[in-house]
Amino acid sequence: MRRIAVASGKGGVGRTTIVASLGIALASLGKETVIIDGSLTTPDLALLFKLEKSVYTLNDALAGDAMFIDVMHLGPKRVKIVPAAVALEQIRKARPERLPELMRQVPKKTDFVLIDVPSGLSRETVSAMRAGQEVLLVATPEMTSISDAMKTRLIAEFLGLAPIGIVLNRVRREEFELTRNEIKNVPVLAEIPEDEKVRQALKQGKPLLELDSKSPAAKAIKELARKLLKMKGVASKTVISKK
Repeated sequence: MRRIAVASGKGGVGRTTIVASLGIALASLGKETVIIDGSLTTPDLALLFKLEKSVYTLNDALAGDAMFIDVMHLGPKRVKIVPAAVALEQIRKARPERLPELMRQVPKKTDFVLIDVPSGLSRETVSAMRAGQEVLLVATPEMTSISDAMKTRLIAEFLGLAPIGIVLNRVRREEFELTRNEIKNVPVLAEIPEDEKVRQALKQGKPLLELDSKSPAAKAIKELARKLLKMKGVASKTVISKK
């Protein structure tokens, strides 16, 4: 099982959009995949998958009121989604520090766990990272976004996660954008182009791969999924202690 924390240095770079469609892409390739919304105070995965009225959410599991298997919901291509609650009273009762412990309850047949990590350095951010073994960074190809992503990489490494690469999102090939050759320290695993279909998917409240699996951005995300399948995760290596 590979537990990948998908993180960004700042919000608004399309991290959640990528997590949702990447999970569907991996599931469509026959891999048992679970997507977890680690953004407890600003949950978006529930809205994308129309799970905002779910009886049980990650918050219940974090509060000790439900088991992990009880808060998994079936999505497109049989991807499993663990949404966070959108109601304020449920947000308050969650204990984000319990998320790493909950990973012991993930079904053993699972191949991939993708954790949507909120930006910043809050308690829920650190807890979401600690639940992972590897970190996949997401940034737009601007200097500030890349710089913030590199700081997030350092935090992830400090917490014991292995950085596997960065995804450049909303690439337009503008003169001011950084190219993959200008980004050092981590490999660029994918370049997701600016795509009108992404905005349409967000407007309709559904994942991109569910709206149009053949759009330019969808194709790039599916290629990213295939690339991840070819990579060896840290589960086959010595995992760094996270004490």
